[in-house]
Parts: sequence; C-alpha cells; structure tokens
Amino acid sequence: MLKAMTKRDFWKYLTRVHKWAGLVLGVQIILWFASGLFMSFFPINEVRGSHLAEKATWSLSDVSVIPIEIAMTAYDGNLTGASLTSIAGEPAYALIGDEGTQLINARTGAAWEPIGEDTIRVAAAAYYKGEGDIVSLERLTETPKEYRRPPPVWQIQYDDGPMTRLYLDAETAELRAVRTKLWRVYDFMWMLHIMDYDTRDNFNSWWLKLASFLALLFAISGMALVAHRTLLRPRPIRRKST
Repeated sequence: MLKAMTKRDFWKYLTRVHKWAGLVLGVQIILWFASGLFMSFFPINEVRGSHLAEKATWSLSDVSVIPIEIAMTAYDGNLTGASLTSIAGEPAYALIGDEGTQLINARTGAAWEPIGEDTIRVAAAAYYKGEGDIVSLERLTETPKEYRRPPPVWQIQYDDGPMTRLYLDAETAELRAVRTKLWRVYDFMWMLHIMDYDTRDNFNSWWLKLASFLALLFAISGMALVAHRTLLRPRPIRRKST
C-alpha cells in the first residue's frame, strides 16, 4: 500500500512540475516566436541603416594615396600600428603609437587638424544619404546603450522619418555606427530573443540557461507522463456482460 502511494505521489508531483514548467516556459516561447517573427520581416542591411549612410573606402593600392611607409615616418613617437581610413570622405592614415593617434592626409602626407565640430559636420554630410537635417550634434563622453562601443564619440541626430543617428569616431571622424528607429525596435526584440537584458549580445545569460533548463524539464516530464499514461498505468478491466 505504501509503495503504491509513493508512486501515486511521484506521478502527481511530476504532473505539477510539468504544468508549472510549461506555464513559465510558455511565456518565453511566445516571446521567442513573436521576436523571431518580427526580425524575419526585415533584411539585416535595412536594420543596420546601410541605405542611410555609407562610408568611403580606400585601398592601399590606390594610386591617389601615398605609400603607407612614407606616412609612417611622420609619426612623432614609437609607432605600433597604422591603417587607412576616411575623414570627411577623404583618405587618411591613422598612425597609432605611444603618442596617441596621429592623422595624416593620405594624398598629401600633411597632418590633419584636430577633429572638431566643423570636420564632423563635413564628414556626416559625406556619409549621410537620407533626406533629413541635423537637429543635434554632440561629442559624447558617456555613450548610450545602442552604440555598444567605448567613448568618446560624436553623435549626430537627424529629423528624418527613420530617426537616424550617426556615430562618428572622435579621433578620426570615421563612421562607426548607424542607428534608426527600426534598429532600436529590432534590438529590443533581439534582447527578448536571446534573453540578455543588459548588454544584449550575451548568448550565455542565466535567463537563457534557466529557460533551457525548464524546456528540458518540460520535455522530459512530458515524455514520462505520456509513457506512464499510455504504457505503464494499469488499464481498467472491463467486465463481460452476462
């Protein structure tokens, strides 16, 4: 009798675990499906705002730029790295070393003036392909969560329909990120999808692990209950009519 009661209690407890796991997991499953459905409607290039801003690209083999070896000799300190970038649509070498970043005009070899608001406006005009006007231009020392990179950075906001924001490097005026209203909604849906409510790029969050554990528990308990009810539970004996 005690053994039968123990089995009955076990299956009753497992049923409750299955129901609660299903209830909690069901909410997240709805969020997974809803966020996944939303994200599937928009091409990633549209989300990234590629049609609203484009930075100029240059090649070291371009005949219009001086050899990088010549540009490197202009650095005042110990050089640790160099790259070809773009400032206001013009090619420039960014020389990096113990004296910080030094910018050299890749056409003439002359040093660039320090990056200021005027240069940022010219650079933004070269990058921006939309139809809005600048409503805000600010050098940020604390960046918003949507930027995802360390400061400082220049933020340029436009009054266009997509609510475009450009983020330009504070040292080189290079285009670092394009953010739009669609990107922000997409980012929110992405947060719900991967369950990272802080940085929104962590696939190993405890929330996701918990949901995965509940999903596993829900599946195992469901299979056990189905097996018990269809194979293990005694079927009632039908009496033959006389």
